[in-house]
Amino acid sequence: MFTAETARFVSPLNGIPRFERAEIDKPHRRALGPYDYRRPAGLSAISAAMKILQVTLWIYRTAFHRAWQSVRKNWVVSFAPVVYSVILSVCVSLVAPLGIIGGFIYSLVSAACASSGLYLIKNLLDGGKANFNDFLNGFTVYIWDVITISFILWIPMRVASVGLASVPNGALLFFLLRLGLFILLNAVPELIYQSRTSGLELIGASYNFIVENWLEWLIPNLLCVVAGYFLIDLLDSLLFALPEYLELFLYAVFLGLGLVYFMTIRGFLFAELYGTTRRSRLYRYNAR
Repeated sequence: MFTAETARFVSPLNGIPRFERAEIDKPHRRALGPYDYRRPAGLSAISAAMKILQVTLWIYRTAFHRAWQSVRKNWVVSFAPVVYSVILSVCVSLVAPLGIIGGFIYSLVSAACASSGLYLIKNLLDGGKANFNDFLNGFTVYIWDVITISFILWIPMRVASVGLASVPNGALLFFLLRLGLFILLNAVPELIYQSRTSGLELIGASYNFIVENWLEWLIPNLLCVVAGYFLIDLLDSLLFALPEYLELFLYAVFLGLGLVYFMTIRGFLFAELYGTTRRSRLYRYNAR
C-alpha cells in the first residue's frame, strides 16, 4: 500500500522507488540533483560536438605553432620556391622550340622541383631543419611518384577536355570536374612523403582521407588561401613604391616564405589527422 512513509522513496517522475534506482543511476543523481531527472539526449550531443570542436582547435593551434617554429628556424628554405621559379623559367626558354619533346622535358623538370620541395617539407617535419644538401638530394627522391600521379591524372583530364569541348556548358562542367578532383585529391602531396602509398593507391588514399577528415582538413586550407590572397594584396601595396628589381625580389621572398609556411602547416596537420579518428584524437587530447 502506498503511504506517506513510502512516498519519501518514490521518484516524482515515474513512481519507481528511489532506493531501487540508487545504484543504477548514481552518476545522474550526483550531476542532476535530488531528483532523478534524465539528461536530455540533445544536451549530450551538443556537449560532444563542443568537445570535438575544442580538440580540433587544439590540433590547429599545434599545427600552426609547430610550423611557425620550423619555418622560423629554417627561414632560408623560403628561397627554395624562388630557385624553383628561376629553374622553370630557364627551362621554358630552352625547351620551347622543341615542341612536344620540350613539353615532356618541362614536365620532368617540374616534377623534380616538386620532389625537392616535398623533401624539404618532410625534413622540416621530421627533424625540424633542412639544408642545402636536402634541397639538392630532393630532386630525385619523389620524382617518379610525382610523374606517376601526374600521368595518371593527365590521361582522363585530357579525354574530358576534348569530350566536353563540344558539349553545352562544357567549360563549366570541366571546371567542376577539376574542382572536384582538386578537393578529393588535396592530400596527395602529404601522402607522397608521409606514407608508403604510391601510384593509383594515392587516389584512393586521398579520397578516403578527405571523406573522413573533410571538415578538419579543408577549413584551415581554405582559410589559409583566403588569408594569403589578402596578404598578397597588402604586399603589393607596400612594395609599390620600391625600385622594380627590389620589389620583385622581396615579392618572391615573401611569397616563398608564405608557401613554405602553408605547406608546413599542411604537413603537421596531416600528421595529426592521418590514421586517426575523432575519438582517438579526443583521447589524445585528454591525455596530453
